[in-house]
Amino acid sequence: MECQMELSPSELTRSGAARRDARLDAIRGFLLVIMAAVHVPTPLSQALHEPFGFTSAAEGFVFLGACLAGRVYGNTYTRSGWLAMARRVWARGKVVYLMHLGVVMPMALLAWTAGSHVAGLANQFHDFLQHPWESLALMPLLLHQPPLFDILPLYVVLLAATPLAMRAARRAGWTPVLAVSAALWLAAQFKLEARLLGDPAHWLPVRCSSFNFMAWQFLWIAGLATGETSLRQPIIGRQCRAAVGMSAGVLVLVGLLARHGLWPQTLFSPHLYSWMDKWTLGPLRLLNFGAWVVFLLTWNPRLPAVFAPLSLLGRNSLAVFTFHIPLVIGATLLIQACAPTAAVQVVIGLYVIALLFPWAAWQEWPPAAPAPAPAPQSGAAAPVAA
Repeated sequence: MECQMELSPSELTRSGAARRDARLDAIRGFLLVIMAAVHVPTPLSQALHEPFGFTSAAEGFVFLGACLAGRVYGNTYTRSGWLAMARRVWARGKVVYLMHLGVVMPMALLAWTAGSHVAGLANQFHDFLQHPWESLALMPLLLHQPPLFDILPLYVVLLAATPLAMRAARRAGWTPVLAVSAALWLAAQFKLEARLLGDPAHWLPVRCSSFNFMAWQFLWIAGLATGETSLRQPIIGRQCRAAVGMSAGVLVLVGLLARHGLWPQTLFSPHLYSWMDKWTLGPLRLLNFGAWVVFLLTWNPRLPAVFAPLSLLGRNSLAVFTFHIPLVIGATLLIQACAPTAAVQVVIGLYVIALLFPWAAWQEWPPAAPAPAPAPQSGAAAPVAA
C-alpha cells in the first residue's frame, strides 16, 4: 500500500494535481473515529480501547501522517529543491500551531472563568488552574499542554524537524537517520532525558506532552522514510512479500490474542506489560505496531465503497481532530454532570462521532468544479457532442 495522500485537507483533491489513495484516507478516518470514541468516557470507549492489540489509534495517526509527509514533501524536494520543500513543511507546521492555539487558549480561558462552577472542567485543566498566568505564557511556547491538547504540539515539533531529517536522508540515506532516531528512542526507554535535564516543573508550571518526544520521533522518522522511499521503489520486494507478510501476520495474531486475554497466561509473563508502555513506545508495543504496518503493506487490501465517509474524515484530518477536542470535553462534562445510563452514554458518544462527518464535509464545500477539458490540438478533429 503506497502512501499517496496529501496532508492538507483538500489541496490536491481540489486542484486535481495528484491522485489520493482513498484507502489511507479511510484508515485515518477510522483512527479519528476510534479517538473520538475512546476520549468520551462511555462503554463504547472501553470496547474500542486498543482493539487491534497493543497499539492505539495514536500510533497509526502519527505514522500515517509521517508517511504522507515523506511522500508529498519528498516529491516537492525532488521537483523544487530543499528550500521550497522546507517552506512548505514549515507553512504546514504554522497552520497546525495556530489551530492548536485556536482551540487550547479559548478552552483554557473558559476553564479559568467557569472552572469554579464546573467540577469536570476544573479537573480537565487542573494544572493550568494552579498557575493560570504562568501557564498562559507557556502555552504559545508549547510548554504547557493540558490533557487532550498534547498531540498537535507533538506534530508541530515533528514538522519543524522534518526538513532537516529529509536533507540528512538525501545526503547519507535513511539508514543512518533511522539509526540516530532509534538511539533516541532507546534513550527514552531508560528515561535518560529526565535524568540529564531534571524536572523543569520545579521552577515553572511546565506540562509537556504525555507522548515522550524522544520515543515518538522514531515513529515519525520511520514514517517519513517509508513515504519518501515509496516514491522510488516498493517498500517490500515482491520476491519476499509472502514470507514477510506471513511472519507479520503471526505477530499481529499474537498481539490480538494477548491483548484480549485469549493467550495462555503461562506463555505471557505479566512483566512483559512494562515493555508495552504507550507514552514511551515500549519495545513490544513498537513491535506490535510494526507488524501491523508490514502486514497491511503486504496484504494491500482494496477498499469497499461503504468506507467512503471515512475517507472524508481522513482527507480533513487536522480540522476534524481539532474539532473533536471541544466536542469530547463537552460530552464528558455532560456525562459527569448528568450521570446518564450506559445506553445514553453510548448515544452521546455516537453523537460526537456523527458530528465529525458534517464538519469534514463543510471543509470541502463548495465541491471542486470539474477540470476543463483540454483544448484540441491544431489540426485535430474536435470532439463530437453526445
